[in-house]
Amino acid sequence: MELKVDRLIITILALIVIGGALYYSIGEYGSQRFIEGQRDYERLCIRQMTALTLSYVQFHSEIALNSLEQDSAGTFNLSMAELASDLSMLESNLVRSALYIFPEDFPDNETLANMTQAYQCITFVELSQSSFLNGTANVSTIREGLNLIHDFATEWRKNGNYPSEELLKANAELQQKCSALIQKIENP
Repeated sequence: MELKVDRLIITILALIVIGGALYYSIGEYGSQRFIEGQRDYERLCIRQMTALTLSYVQFHSEIALNSLEQDSAGTFNLSMAELASDLSMLESNLVRSALYIFPEDFPDNETLANMTQAYQCITFVELSQSSFLNGTANVSTIREGLNLIHDFATEWRKNGNYPSEELLKANAELQQKCSALIQKIENP
């Protein structure tokens, strides 16, 4: 009788240990799947928002180029204001991308932080808008910058690879080009 009770206790303890181990491993797997699901959702959100923002940048830069050709100050003014806003939204999306790709390094890594900024192109757009409305515009420089911005948006909408380090690098290159054009706008 004592032997049966001992075996029963050992069997019950073994079942508790096995059940606990199973519960832990299933819980660990479930937690891992939950974290992966969150990352997948975050990636999808970044991708959709970046695609949408790039379409706005593409659209408003194209409208600005067309209004520049038609010498339509009102349309140019509005499209440039919208383009500056679009570039600001793009910067927000690039920050989210950097946080997603490099969660440990961003924002402490200055190189990465610079890759997310859009202020050079925003400054170019704002200065171009102001100089055009004041009648002091270097139209060929404005056209060159708008073409750069439009081509960037068009290329990356087609590419569709975001969030990605390549997009961050391409943005940094675009910002350098806009920075060089700012000098031409300020000193025509």
